[in-house]
Amino acid sequence: MPGGAGSAFTDEKGRFTFKDLLPGKYRVFAVVNNLIRTNIATVEVTADKPTFVELKVLPLTSLVRGQVVTTEGNPIANAEVTFVMAEGWNSVFKVQTDTNGNFEIRNLPSGLYYIIAEAKERAKVFAGKFEFEPEKVHDGIRITLPKAATIVGKVVTPKGKPVPAYAAVRTTEPNADFYLPAEGGVTNAYARVGADGTYRLTNLAPGTYTVLLTIDGEVIDKVTVTVKEGETVNAPPLRLR
Repeated sequence: MPGGAGSAFTDEKGRFTFKDLLPGKYRVFAVVNNLIRTNIATVEVTADKPTFVELKVLPLTSLVRGQVVTTEGNPIANAEVTFVMAEGWNSVFKVQTDTNGNFEIRNLPSGLYYIIAEAKERAKVFAGKFEFEPEKVHDGIRITLPKAATIVGKVVTPKGKPVPAYAAVRTTEPNADFYLPAEGGVTNAYARVGADGTYRLTNLAPGTYTVLLTIDGEVIDKVTVTVKEGETVNAPPLRLR
């Protein structure tokens, strides 16, 4: 946004005005009770004429319910379930499971969501994409959280060369074909590399991962690591050229 963030209140007819904006592209949406309740419109503002944008209120869903369980099918209490609106900006909704592993959320704006779940000593899991229609009960969502796996490893540098301050490692979930916002760490686990070259990636689901060594966003080296539920695996060394 060229002019930074701004806000305005609607009048009794739902109209609003932003003044003194710099020319450029802006994203506009409406918030009600701290929730984004409209579509997010991208508009081009010019210096020579006013720009009109119409926002449409998104209908709310009636109810979304589900359960979080272990791989053995036992309920997980106090798990955190996060709903991330796929086309929203900062549209994140969280709920916790009860003693029976059940969760429910009401008045969720309709639309497409990523659902992510996590719990203590359990992997953070991307449960999938879900389309929630307005004024309906969406029931039967079942999310399985395996015991968390861990990858530990070390970055090997040329003799006498220190590890760069911005060295980091990240993993890409197997067969992932999507990108999640900040709350969606399940597809791109991240850790800084210590001064001694060691790193530790935690809260992983079982599977095969590519561990990437990056410096300032550039991939320097990569290794493939397979982890099983609940285990800690030592990765082959990543080498700094």
